[in-house]
Amino acid sequence: MAGISGGFRLDEDLQQKFERIDENWPRHRSAILRALGEDLVGNIKREIPTSSGTAKSTVRTIDTEGPGPGRVVAGGKRGVDYIKPLLEGAEPHAPGPYDASQNSLARWARRNGYPGGFESIYWSIYHYGTEPHDFVTEPVTQTQAQAGTIGECVLERCGVFDR
Repeated sequence: MAGISGGFRLDEDLQQKFERIDENWPRHRSAILRALGEDLVGNIKREIPTSSGTAKSTVRTIDTEGPGPGRVVAGGKRGVDYIKPLLEGAEPHAPGPYDASQNSLARWARRNGYPGGFESIYWSIYHYGTEPHDFVTEPVTQTQAQAGTIGECVLERCGVFDR
C-alpha cells in the first residue's frame, strides 16, 4: 500500500492518569450515579403536583453502588401509596373509607379548601376516577440533558483531571 504511516503512543503521565481513573472507576461511577439521581430527585420534587411535602419527601435515589443502574423511586414510605395513581391516573373507585375521620383524603380536602369538601372529592373519584399527572418525563429529559456536565463535575471534584 502506498502512502505514509507513523506511530503514536500516549505519554507516560497520560497513561498513568488513565490507569488511575480505571482503578477507581467503580467509586467514580457510584458518585456520578448519586449526583444524577439527586438531580433527578430535585427535578421530580419540583414537578410533583401535591400540596404537602409528604409525597415529595418519598422521592429518593437508590442502588447507586455496584454495576447495575441507579434508580429514583417515589412513594412506598410514610404512608404514601398514591404515587402511581397520581402519575397514571385511576379508574373510578372508592378512595378509601367513606368515614371522613378514617380517610386522609378528608384532611387533604380541608387543607386545600376543596370546593364541597371531602364528600365532593370522594364522590368525584368514586364516579370519574382521577386524571394522570406526568411529573416524570420532563424531569428525566432535563437530567438527561445535563448528564454529561454533571458527570464531568463529579469527576472534577474527585480530582480525576488533576492527576
